[in-house]
Amino acid sequence: MAYEVALDAFSGPLDLLLNLIQKHEIDIHDIPVSVVTDQYIAYLRSMEELSLEVASEFLVMAATLLAIKSRMLLPRPPRPTTADEDELAEDPRDALVQQLIAYQRIKQAADMLRDRAERQRLVYSRPPMQLSASAPDPHVCLTGVSLWDLVDAFRKLMNRLQPQDRVAEVRVDAVTVEEMMNQLLVRLQRTRAAWFSDLVGMGRTRAEWVTAFLALLELVKEKRVVCRQTAPFEDIEICLRGEAEAC
Repeated sequence: MAYEVALDAFSGPLDLLLNLIQKHEIDIHDIPVSVVTDQYIAYLRSMEELSLEVASEFLVMAATLLAIKSRMLLPRPPRPTTADEDELAEDPRDALVQQLIAYQRIKQAADMLRDRAERQRLVYSRPPMQLSASAPDPHVCLTGVSLWDLVDAFRKLMNRLQPQDRVAEVRVDAVTVEEMMNQLLVRLQRTRAAWFSDLVGMGRTRAEWVTAFLALLELVKEKRVVCRQTAPFEDIEICLRGEAEAC
């Protein structure tokens, strides 16, 4: 049975596509469709390999990118001379670019409204409240890190940790996600903090690496650990939630 992990960071295919464009500093008005399509499909394959449920809208976007890529490879017709021909000569990326621009504006507006709400909350005083430890602030768990950054870090780690000698492997007493979660917590309680590559890569087999990554996602979902990245492409630091300020 596939183990499914759902996080709030899954905001849809446009979010993943915009993340790729921003990470590689691509002009949103002149998207290299071939490059972006290959990287987008690579992310989907990584998610499928981890048995993460891929929503249908992600597959629809992949099909759209492949269709645009195919149209971009076709030879361009001669310069149009009439209005009807002008419509046929439109850039096949235009519709997607307009969607991305609209999504980017909405996302920026949502961030602005959230910041205003946070500031507004500090303006008026209110009586003391009994805060529950089981309902932490959801915005603290991922600091400078998105779900796509975690998937990308795991993909790079898997490429680096590929076993050199492929031999027959007998699997006995496979570690479950729940057991791996406990192992990660014990490791973090001992060291207070650990790098993503050390924490997820502490397994000995490919199955244990995948299990460790799924266990980490579940800990993030339960808001028991904090993921931080100080700069793009650097290793991701994992801390226990209670130790986040000290590490």
